[in-house]
Amino acid sequence: MKIGMPVVVVLALAATLSSCVAEPEVERVWPTVYETPDVVYSVEPVSDLDDNEWVKAARTSLFGLGMAVNLGDFSIEQFTSTRDRERAAEQFQTWRSEYTSTVDGQAPPQLEGPRVLLPLSVEITGEHTATVRFCSATAEDGIYPPEVLADGREVAVLLKREGSEIIEVGGYPSTMRCDATGAGVGVYDPQFPPLEPMEAADVSPPSEDLWYTPSPKE
Repeated sequence: MKIGMPVVVVLALAATLSSCVAEPEVERVWPTVYETPDVVYSVEPVSDLDDNEWVKAARTSLFGLGMAVNLGDFSIEQFTSTRDRERAAEQFQTWRSEYTSTVDGQAPPQLEGPRVLLPLSVEITGEHTATVRFCSATAEDGIYPPEVLADGREVAVLLKREGSEIIEVGGYPSTMRCDATGAGVGVYDPQFPPLEPMEAADVSPPSEDLWYTPSPKE
């Protein structure tokens, strides 16, 4: 017994020391740089409003949101530079709360192409603000027969001019039906890499103060 006791003490001490050593933190690379993909259209967009500067800004902002969602990464410039800080935080937190840490083990959804949107109107609401209304016929399965395009729903994008830029500051969906015939239908080229199931802490936020830090109980 006297011979074995020092071994027990050494093993106990080693276990104690190892439990006190903190695991190294995973290095975060932020923000992520991702190249904007091309879009290959099977149906070219046809609208008299496509060249309107407010419509172009709204499309650019929605394209950036689509990229962030498909990547599960909201730090990319295409997302952060096309909306104000408050709007970015709102969209990021809404997506994170809905599609991360799920119990069903499902990966967040991805779309093969940009949202299918037909511009309906541009309303100038102030000296530097406007609201762009679209008819959205976006389908998760990416299949767009005429009846799907004809059964859209209205969405609005609120915009503000800041210097030489026009950025998104708000928006809302609607239950109002509309016809999106004439909207462009296309796919990203290249496609985004498939996502895995994600925890809240895995998602890169639009600003560093929004990183999710799990509590000790988690």
